[in-house]
Amino acid sequence: MAAPEAATTGFTSVNTPAPTPASATPKLEADVEAPIATPSTGTKRKRDSVPKFYAVRVGKAPGIYHTWTECLDQVRGFPKAMFKSFTTASEARNFVDANDGAVGSNGIGAVGKVTKWYGVRSGRVPGVYTTWAEVLDQITGWKGPKHKAFKTRIEAELYIQEVQGGGAADGTADALVESIEHSETTPASKKAKTSKSKKSEVIKNEHASPTSGAGEYEAGDAPLPSDAEDGFDATVALDNLFGALRYKTGSEQTKTKLHAVRPAPSAPIRIYTDGSTLANGQAHAIAGVGVYFGPRHKDNLSEHLPGTKQTNQRAELTAILRALEVAPRDRKIILASDSNYAINCAMVWCFNWRNNGWLNSARKPVENKDLVTKIVTALEERYAMNRHRCPPGEEEDARVDPADEGDKPPGPWEKGPAGVKFVWVKGHAKDEGNNAADELATAGAREAREMVGGDGGEYS
Repeated sequence: MAAPEAATTGFTSVNTPAPTPASATPKLEADVEAPIATPSTGTKRKRDSVPKFYAVRVGKAPGIYHTWTECLDQVRGFPKAMFKSFTTASEARNFVDANDGAVGSNGIGAVGKVTKWYGVRSGRVPGVYTTWAEVLDQITGWKGPKHKAFKTRIEAELYIQEVQGGGAADGTADALVESIEHSETTPASKKAKTSKSKKSEVIKNEHASPTSGAGEYEAGDAPLPSDAEDGFDATVALDNLFGALRYKTGSEQTKTKLHAVRPAPSAPIRIYTDGSTLANGQAHAIAGVGVYFGPRHKDNLSEHLPGTKQTNQRAELTAILRALEVAPRDRKIILASDSNYAINCAMVWCFNWRNNGWLNSARKPVENKDLVTKIVTALEERYAMNRHRCPPGEEEDARVDPADEGDKPPGPWEKGPAGVKFVWVKGHAKDEGNNAADELATAGAREAREMVGGDGGEYS
């Protein structure tokens, strides 16, 4: 008998270790060695000498046991007991600790940690799956699909066995216990016959099960899902190759779809500005300004630079001024420019210049004062117009972009419900918004060149 033999080899329950004499050294699970088989022991003796570790995850006293009798005492009659035998203590311990590891729908290890296990009892290929997309591949268009999600793989397997085995559906592990107990005590010569008879019995049970009417609907013939809108089944698609309906794959059904929505009133508007000058620095230079809100936006601007001074710096400042004039006065905005000069004029230098009577550090008149003062006035007017919208105690809303929370201090104009944030972007790089603003500015300069009838060679 297996149980008495195990007792003679020194195996004891991990949960209730047997007392040892003071002079004896207790053995750990990994220290237990199987008896060495000799030629005289025979084939059956070699088979029985392999130690087994019975892991009880859910039972009266979860733990690792070394005899089938001990394991049986813990699981018999216990609702939804979970147990399994292993040949190594480490595997048994992982099972008890619910450390199944990540396995795919075919039981092969996969990369990543599985957090949910799906048992498909009735579908194209019943089994255990680890992603919802795999489950959809099995149940979409299937008559009477049955599936359920579990936190562990063993629970999903037991869910499938409730129908296939026909005995565990009563909520106890008695049927599984008897099955394992029978396999432990039945000789190998009888196991083959028993497995054949049980296989035929399972086939009979499957034909007599409630899922006997299961099968696959033709695409388009299945009943509409409960969440169908306007009588349209979202699980089917037209196969362009064969011109017929087909069921969507699980990955197609779970794919994230982006939908256009109205902008949130509190979200900032991002605006790109740029200036472009043909033959910059020369007497016949012609400049243009570009303001870009978005593709085909009604407020996009492409204009020539007014005035007699056609410089790139004035074009950059004018682009910012025009953006402030066109942008909604009651919304927060983010102005993106590739000109550090223009950004510093509006955020840093303007305050010192105004305190110094619009003189620079060399005590000379500030260049482009007319444009800088207009920009500062426009920014101050935006704040004054919306100051009444600030809730009491929150007059200074110091952030325009919520993504900046915790970064460097906000800029001087990032205050109020219509604050303005200036952002520098690298010009002529991969920023699509900046490139679009540059194209608008260049187009404005070229249009101005055509109006004055200039020769293309002069502005290269």
